[in-house]
Amino acid sequence: MKAKILTSVALLACSGSLSAQTLATVNGQKIDSSVIDAQVAALRTENSRAEDSPQLRRALLNQEITNTVVAQEVKRLKLDRSAEFKDMLAKLRAEAEKSGDDKKPSFKTVWQAVEYGLNGRAYALHIAKTQPVSEQDAKAAYDNISGFYKGTQEVQLGEILTDKEDNAKKAVAGLKAKKGFDAVLKQYSLNDHTKQTGKPDGYVPLKDLEQGVPPLYQAVKDLKKGEFTAVPLKNGDFYGVYYVNDRRDVKVPSFDEMKEQIAGDLQAERIDRAVGALLDKADIKPVK
Repeated sequence: MKAKILTSVALLACSGSLSAQTLATVNGQKIDSSVIDAQVAALRTENSRAEDSPQLRRALLNQEITNTVVAQEVKRLKLDRSAEFKDMLAKLRAEAEKSGDDKKPSFKTVWQAVEYGLNGRAYALHIAKTQPVSEQDAKAAYDNISGFYKGTQEVQLGEILTDKEDNAKKAVAGLKAKKGFDAVLKQYSLNDHTKQTGKPDGYVPLKDLEQGVPPLYQAVKDLKKGEFTAVPLKNGDFYGVYYVNDRRDVKVPSFDEMKEQIAGDLQAERIDRAVGALLDKADIKPVK
């Protein structure tokens, strides 16, 4: 239901209007179309190639809704009354005044983004404090990761990417004729980076391919080092031929090596869930 409401609200943002209108209310607080107009203008000022599109306005409005919900929660929790919050806000304001940025036409929009950033940081720190990740949590996550990859292998894949099936078949024929992978790659691939380097990228665990790209996993899982896919894989408008440059057992780093990263990932997940919970219980209404 919440997703449908957000979609309805976003569609309103995409409809053009000569006058400002309320696009939505979030727990009774209005979001005006002029806010989205100003954000679009600011983006286009920074990047002249940015297009004013329905997709951009949808993304900006959904972000505005999220920022509004977080700002409301920060105010409810009185996080914006902390000395650290006030000091940072004052410092940034002083810097803007000193540089003259506060006199620019887009300053109101830019300053709102600054306040949203401080709100987001304050709320993230609040969640980190009230829902901390313990070493036990990190160890449990590590054990899951270690168990997931235990006894599995990873492959270093070379890819010859073409937009014509006939060229992909010619690439396969070249490899079957014992031509070097680098030579066939440079002759047929559309990927300029790999054509220049002639080298495959890093290793990818087969378990990751199995979950993320099942067709590619099925095509390469049984290939030995030096073998390649005899049938090109179609992906949208492109065709790929894959060469196994190397394969080896997956070696999961030690817990001490991964502890900090895992804890950070777990904390980020808790913050995302907390923001999601705020959105779920928020009263978001599109205005027709």
